[in-house]
Amino acid sequence: MYRETIEKQLKSENIELIRAIYVGPDGISRGKAFRPGNLDEIMESGLGLTQAQASVNVFDHLPQTSKFQPVGEVRIRPDLSTFQVLPYLAGHARMLSDIETIDGQPWELCPRSLLKSFLAKLAEKEMTIRTAFENEFTIFKKVEQLWKPLDQLNCFSSTAMDLASPYILPMISALEKQGVMVEKYYPEAGHGQHEIPVRHQIGLQAADQQVVFKETVRGIALANDFRVSFMPKASPDSAGNGCHIHFSLWDAQCQRNLFYDADGDQCLSQTARHFMAGILDHLPALMAFTAPTTNSYKRFVERCWSSSYICWGPDNREATVRAASGFKGHEAATVNLEYKPSDPTCNPYLALSGLICAGLDGIEKAADPGEPVLTDPALLSTQERKDRGITGYPANLASALDALAQNDVLQAGFGESLITDYITMKRAEIEMLDALGTDAEQQAYQFRF
Repeated sequence: MYRETIEKQLKSENIELIRAIYVGPDGISRGKAFRPGNLDEIMESGLGLTQAQASVNVFDHLPQTSKFQPVGEVRIRPDLSTFQVLPYLAGHARMLSDIETIDGQPWELCPRSLLKSFLAKLAEKEMTIRTAFENEFTIFKKVEQLWKPLDQLNCFSSTAMDLASPYILPMISALEKQGVMVEKYYPEAGHGQHEIPVRHQIGLQAADQQVVFKETVRGIALANDFRVSFMPKASPDSAGNGCHIHFSLWDAQCQRNLFYDADGDQCLSQTARHFMAGILDHLPALMAFTAPTTNSYKRFVERCWSSSYICWGPDNREATVRAASGFKGHEAATVNLEYKPSDPTCNPYLALSGLICAGLDGIEKAADPGEPVLTDPALLSTQERKDRGITGYPANLASALDALAQNDVLQAGFGESLITDYITMKRAEIEMLDALGTDAEQQAYQFRF
């Protein structure tokens, strides 16, 4: 069925190249393109790739201490169900891909395959997960040969909407042509910062949708002579770009929200509380995946809506996990949890895998998230936070990686090879940035993400 439909689209849209896109552990979308006439051959045998490619960092540097050097091959295996014609680039189409061994098995460093394994664990418990990645990004325009933020206007400013409309409307159109349903749009607080929340998706489709979202927003910008950045702190003197993750567990048929309990505190079920507790318990290590760059930690500033203390609270936008209230008349379907310490540089497959891994551990241990925090935790005194067991986030990526190296639950869930190689790759990235000096982050991250 997929193949017949694709063949018609290839001809009607005059497709010249099909991209097989994967997202490496470093969070960069990469891939290889091939001619449409080779589609059946590629689907049977995949595209060749050195296994070392999954171990390179954002500088394309391969650490000497990585287990995976340029000896040994894997295969890029496109997923036919993800085929899309690129509405912003004539003659191009895209398929998202897994990385497999040469005999067709999931490869141990493939983030997309890892997420599939965690979704299978949920399925064993007759559960599935609905997720939406909520991206903020910065629009840049060229001014005297320099890329400058589009505006310096207020959050939710109507004037900012007017100014950004020629940029935003093509993004929305291109997203919806690919099945990404845009729910809202608004300017945010940072210079040139905007946000386009999209409809949640089930399971793997949510992480795939995040890849499509970033590819599309970036592609629209390039096709129209402006640029966007998903860098967490793209403008050092203004608010940073987050990627909050909204999620809820549902039954296997996706008919009942397992996070909702009309009689529970904040309408949260015990399942929701246990899952949330697992995330809070494993937070410092989780942040190695959800805030995976050195720049990520410059966003976590008190009183800046980004959250900076490990806690939860109902509709508390300065908590790690916000228990999002449901909408009137649709509470059973709309109650969800929002994970705040995440940004768009994360690999969505690793980020969602981490949340599921930690959350399931919370369910298995019947963990308690503690009492909700009903104010901005930064307004509590140091002693009040200490008395309540509220601690701050890791100070930097290196600290988050240290926590990950010592986290037995994530080590067991992700596999030793992926965790060890990820830590090796990220530590090498930190070393390179430190050696390059003050402007290295801006050069490394601004337009790579």
